[in-house]
Amino acid sequence: MKLIIKEYLSLLKESKELDVLVPDLLLSMGIEVISYPQSGLRQYGVDVLAFDSNKQELLVFTVKQGDINRSDWDSSEQSVRQSLNDIKDVYLNTHIDSRYSSVNKKIIVCTGGELKQSVQQNWSGYIKQNPISNTEYEFWGGDKLALLVEKHMLNEHIFPTALQSLFRRTLVLLPDSDYDLSDFYKLLDMLILSEDFGNLSKDKNLRKAIKSIKIINLSLSIIYHWSIKQNNIKPLVYVAEKVVLTLWEFIRKNDLYNNKNIIKIFTQNYQNLLSNYSDYFIKIEKHLHVKNGLNGYGQNTLLENINIFEQLGIISTAGLMHYFHVFNSDDIKSQQASVKSAKVLKDSVKALITNHLSTNSPCYDNHIVEITQTILLLYYCDELDFIDKWIKEIITHVSFAYEMGRNFPIESDSFDDLIALNISGETEKEELMQTSTLLPILAQLSSIFDLEKSYSLIKLNVDKYFSKTNLQIWYPNKDTDGFIYNNNAAYESGFMEVPISIPKNIEEMKNMINKIQEKTVKNEEISSIDKGLFILPIIASRHYRTPILPVYWQSILTIHNQ
Repeated sequence: MKLIIKEYLSLLKESKELDVLVPDLLLSMGIEVISYPQSGLRQYGVDVLAFDSNKQELLVFTVKQGDINRSDWDSSEQSVRQSLNDIKDVYLNTHIDSRYSSVNKKIIVCTGGELKQSVQQNWSGYIKQNPISNTEYEFWGGDKLALLVEKHMLNEHIFPTALQSLFRRTLVLLPDSDYDLSDFYKLLDMLILSEDFGNLSKDKNLRKAIKSIKIINLSLSIIYHWSIKQNNIKPLVYVAEKVVLTLWEFIRKNDLYNNKNIIKIFTQNYQNLLSNYSDYFIKIEKHLHVKNGLNGYGQNTLLENINIFEQLGIISTAGLMHYFHVFNSDDIKSQQASVKSAKVLKDSVKALITNHLSTNSPCYDNHIVEITQTILLLYYCDELDFIDKWIKEIITHVSFAYEMGRNFPIESDSFDDLIALNISGETEKEELMQTSTLLPILAQLSSIFDLEKSYSLIKLNVDKYFSKTNLQIWYPNKDTDGFIYNNNAAYESGFMEVPISIPKNIEEMKNMINKIQEKTVKNEEISSIDKGLFILPIIASRHYRTPILPVYWQSILTIHNQ
């Protein structure tokens, strides 16, 4: 574990990474942090200021990135020597509170790397030539930091050997494309959801919970740098999603909506997730705008199809996250930036669909999750014509595929069933399309958007090819909020509207939607929607394969009726 931590520390940037970790480490050591890193203000070499009450000692940190070599020692305003001079000549004389003037002080050069042999004599010479009364100099490199992090942040109480084993296994298996990240998910559950922190209105218990969350953040940060180093950031997207969903479940379960410290940590993770989506999008963007640019990333066409829908889901989730951010910000510039980002992602989604014909041919019925959230993003960005065309393409391809007896969206989520249907021919088509959520949801979307031709085509093909298929849509109930952030909520809650018929015209379908809406849960019964985090149930749907909550498209009809 020490080697893992040390390598992670060596990858940290000086700003907003290592200088963020150091205060958390000091707090875990029981040391009071007086001053945190600040952007835009001259700090005269000091990044973190802390007071160790046990030793009655003031700790003055200057934080640097990576190894310290000759150029880092003395070549610019940001060099180690210049920072030490600023601390000695200015900071200690003008910025120290009078209550600390007589205590011992320690100037600490802190880095995730090491002090290279080429500058060790410079360091020793500087210390000898610049003595300060009641003041010592120290160097905290990767070795020392790794020991302190393991001892105080990953100690036996908060991160026992069993959890360390889960974490090590996560890192080892991370490059495996078939790895399901179950070890990290189990670690998350043990750290935060299964742990009994007691009454969290008590400061002692709350601090214990916050410490566990910080361990989660540290683990996530290590995974982030591991993923970047291995040029494999897709697992990071799923890990970051899981952390955000787990933290919200923790907040919901313990009614911590108004706890500023917990909400601040959640918000940081929420922003990190958005950043992870952006990193992932940047990596695959060029493939989306090329004909069949995502093909060739599977061992066969079935795996390629699954992969393409996965990319569609991730990108549309990111687009919706940016779009919904408009409602969570009062800053005009931030809103404008979010709308711009949503439109960029929308354009890439359109390119993905246009350049990959397999987006017209979902192989799983539950690909309606990706299809629905993509259609929502397109709708919010005024792309009704494109939606209309895509729905007609999907229903045409699905109907033709079913008639041919292969490559239609099967009702199960089993890859073995796909093989049995499409390759070995061991299963009859009727066995794998006894039910469908894809068909009625597309019909409802067509009716809500007044897409007459799409709706008529769905009605025609359902009557012709799918008269024996039970059409159904899942709806949440009052228990759903207790499951949606950590499981497939459809397995544990809600109800199924079945069988659904496709009425002759759009108005009849709208009447059906209005009637069922009267029986479903209200928005305030889904905590994240009630608190304005509209994206969380959508993230949960794609992550756990829970059907998209119908309120996301059915509420559009309600708005139109007002």
